[in-house]
Amino acid sequence: MKYFIRIFILVAFVGIAFFSCKNEGTTPQGEAETLVSGTATIYVDNTVQPIIEDVLAVYHNTYDRAAIKQVNLNEQEIIQLLMKDSARIVALPRKLSESEESIFKNKQITADVTEFATDAVVFITNKKAVDSIINLDEIVKVLKGDASGKIKSLVFDNPNSSTVQYLKTFANVSALGTSGIYAMKTNEEVIKFVHDNDGSIGIIGLNWLLQAPPALTKFVENIKVLGVDNVKKDNADKKYYKPNQDNLATGSYPLTRKLYVLNYQGKQGLGMGFASYIGGIEGQRIILKSGLLPVRIPSREISVRNKIQTTN
Repeated sequence: MKYFIRIFILVAFVGIAFFSCKNEGTTPQGEAETLVSGTATIYVDNTVQPIIEDVLAVYHNTYDRAAIKQVNLNEQEIIQLLMKDSARIVALPRKLSESEESIFKNKQITADVTEFATDAVVFITNKKAVDSIINLDEIVKVLKGDASGKIKSLVFDNPNSSTVQYLKTFANVSALGTSGIYAMKTNEEVIKFVHDNDGSIGIIGLNWLLQAPPALTKFVENIKVLGVDNVKKDNADKKYYKPNQDNLATGSYPLTRKLYVLNYQGKQGLGMGFASYIGGIEGQRIILKSGLLPVRIPSREISVRNKIQTTN
């Protein structure tokens, strides 16, 4: 009898200990930081905010001992935080420049760089607009400050955004023109402005059209994505391309950019764990479903069942 009582007590104790450990495991606070546990912050470029949110949601569901806080800022704000050593994990549509990278080299910190997708800079207009295409040379004219009879206004998401920096580089200008160019504060504001103002052309990241939050759905449904020409690809016969996965993959759509997770933690922490996840099979599946172009196309698993027929 005493033997069975001891066994009962032992089993009860193990059960209590098991559930206690399990509950503690679901709380990241106080957890030592590893590849899949602890707390960290990732600073995300506004233009790719939706895709990081989606990947993080699945990541947290898989690794419940990890808590990665997402902070969305414009590109220049993120770069400044990196330079001040106030940010260690970031998601950007570019790598750091040589001068920016040299700051970390002087500190003997080597970045762990993970490319995870290809995004696009897209032009949107009101659905009432007659034209569904735009010539890039007309865009460049406005960016340089020259008049264009075909473009009423260009509307950016933010003066310090990555889309502004991207198009400045594309147009080979150090500063944008002052006529016909406007800047909002967010991508949401650009979408709403274009929706409400005929003739305006908004410039945003493709990610915001593919994964617009519910509050923006009615606005996105009433705007038009413009096709653009590829000057380098089409010499004689001009063609126009929309920013879809096929055109991103073939390079037909000319305004593409790589997306990266840059990890400057200098240790095997959550930065490396999240980068491995978003660059791995599960993360790449999420990218593929989002409409962006993953770095590698995940293989599809097809289950084949043999149907055996029997005869009497």
